Amino acid sequence: MEGPPQEAYGRVTNPQRFAPLIPAAEELVADLELRFEVTVTREPAVPRRASSTVRTIESIRLIPPDPDQAPLTITTTSFPGLYLDVGAWQHIALPACGCDTCDEQVEDAVEDLVKYCTALAGGKLSERINVAQRTLEHTWDGDDWGRSGSQSLSPQREAELRARPVIPPQSGHWRPWLIKKSGDHR
Repeated sequence: MEGPPQEAYGRVTNPQRFAPLIPAAEELVADLELRFEVTVTREPAVPRRASSTVRTIESIRLIPPDPDQAPLTITTTSFPGLYLDVGAWQHIALPACGCDTCDEQVEDAVEDLVKYCTALAGGKLSERINVAQRTLEHTWDGDDWGRSGSQSLSPQREAELRARPVIPPQSGHWRPWLIKKSGDHR
């Protein structure tokens, strides 16, 4: 059996199928703001170099009060889709690709959005730079799922990562977000 035709890779005939990601993100932000001690800010998104065809629209930042609790930025895009900037160094695109060959489904992308954000709020992300191996390592330990990975770092890239304004706790393990006390729903 032959695989998909070569021209299907990179071709996107129905990007609007991912439009439900945007209201799902809005609903999730409202829920997280209601349940956790976070400051939510919204601003026009800074353009990214990753794509000449996809524009970033708005960035929604959820910042917990303690620097040992990972921040979250959800950026909406014109695809339509989302970029999640999680903790110090994690970047997740939803959908991951969106091309006809990958045939991703919006339901799976919404599930991933909730899965990653819930795990983050629960303190289930670890990230660190392994100095001996000069790698960037991350581990997600979500409820009923997990994911880990590493990538090699050049000395220049390592210096760039360490110079960012957000860096993980010394242990590499982000703490859970604080749950709002009953009646403290601003």
